[in-house]
Amino acid sequence: MQAVHRPDPTSIDAVVGALTRSSTAALDASHELLAHYNDTGDAPTQRAVDTLIDHAADALRALTDSLADISTELQA
Repeated sequence: MQAVHRPDPTSIDAVVGALTRSSTAALDASHELLAHYNDTGDAPTQRAVDTLIDHAADALRALTDSLADISTELQA
């Protein structure tokens, strides 16, 4: 019978800490992105910029959620 390798709790805590910091950074980046874009003055261009920024912010928020989920699983 093969022995089951249990990870060191200290290592898990370090990974959880890194995931938490990364999650916070991704969420902060999505807020920063939404707060710092300019009006282009051209309606079609502005719609394209708005769409791009919304998609990027959505992706950053999804990354935040994924990192938080992984962190929660590791803590359990």
